[in-house]
Amino acid sequence: MSEWLYRLFHHSKAAHPIRHYFGRSINAQRHPQENELFNQAMEAFSEGRTVQAYEHYLRSLENFNAAESNENILLHYADDTLHFELYQGTAVIRGSVSDKYFEAHAVITAKALMNIAIKRHLLERNDQLTYVRYYTHGEFLQLKLYLDNTTMTPQKIFYPLRELALNADYEKEYIHYHFKQKKLTEVEHLQSIDEDELRIKYGAMQQWIEDCQLALKQLPANDNNSTVSFTLLSLLLQIDYLIVPQNDIAQEIIEKISSYFMEDERLVEQKNDELLNFILKLQKLDFETFAPYFYKACYTFSPMERATIEELIQFIEASLEKSRWFRHHRYPHVVSTIYHYMAFYMLYNYGLHPSYQALLHLLVEVNNSDFFVALGYRPLYHTQSKHFEKEAIIRAVNDAIEPYQKEFSNLVPFGKELNYTTLEEFSHSFYLHLKNLNYTEL
Repeated sequence: MSEWLYRLFHHSKAAHPIRHYFGRSINAQRHPQENELFNQAMEAFSEGRTVQAYEHYLRSLENFNAAESNENILLHYADDTLHFELYQGTAVIRGSVSDKYFEAHAVITAKALMNIAIKRHLLERNDQLTYVRYYTHGEFLQLKLYLDNTTMTPQKIFYPLRELALNADYEKEYIHYHFKQKKLTEVEHLQSIDEDELRIKYGAMQQWIEDCQLALKQLPANDNNSTVSFTLLSLLLQIDYLIVPQNDIAQEIIEKISSYFMEDERLVEQKNDELLNFILKLQKLDFETFAPYFYKACYTFSPMERATIEELIQFIEASLEKSRWFRHHRYPHVVSTIYHYMAFYMLYNYGLHPSYQALLHLLVEVNNSDFFVALGYRPLYHTQSKHFEKEAIIRAVNDAIEPYQKEFSNLVPFGKELNYTTLEEFSHSFYLHLKNLNYTEL
């Protein structure tokens, strides 16, 4: 364990299970009665009990960590009208439901902060949206949704409400970053992060950047561009998933990753230089500059469409094929980097079934054990002794799969069958089992 992790871990005051948020999707379990609530909503709509139907449906969107609600959606009645607040990152969606209509809106920015460039941007955005529109109301720019309840079903609610929530969250940060606004509007629902945790994350980022620079010096001379890309992209994805910066840092990470995969006239060397320059920029941040870019927030909708198992298999097979040459020619550090990259990329780029996401997170936790230990988690892998906590890993695999075996009868836990010889062999065997998971429904 590196010195900074050792100091932070041994001064930790955590005595209870710790909840942390990782990645930019929903890191929570769906409502345990989601299906029942959805069916109750369907029945209530068919019987003309519109407001009650909405209540059932909105309650089905609540998500949980263990048995504790994330309180990502709040409901209350006033007379015959149902009012709600729904949280999606930086955005607060407020709405009301009557027998005749469904209305919801989110504050994007202050009207006084809008300039000609922002107004032009919003006109373009309005043409791109399907269900929602931007408009000014009082002192604020808002994103609004209005639905007529004459013929309503839960399926007709999902996509409009999701479009409102995802775009409100995205647009708030996009306008803040690209149009250089000093602060976000309406942030009272965002939770601050403890300074001790931020210092762990800052130290981890600096350590990872140093490790990355060392790894770049050790890369083989042949096929150097692709291995540099794996190394740099893996680091950015690792920072994004494990540290979860927000605001400007998050926007820049997203832009740098998207820019790399853009098909244009730039050479791979140029794209790698852009990634490296941004990483060096992160390295120069002092803690006081770093700290304001973090907060905790609730999320209701995933920003990514659910990937098919075929897409995931194709990605794993293609990535393992790229690693074979390095395995054969004994470049274990390159193979390890590719294995790191694979997990982080799937968590970043694909909408995943909760079981699949939990399994990938487990693989990430094993491969980044020092970081999780510093946050107060029990180690699944001991970096100094190279010892796996095999029974704990087996339990975690079971916990990820067993809740879904009624839905997918051929989904079988594989923890006992993993290769616990080395981290490299463990990761390789883990991906082979992920590739063979059977999500065939009954």
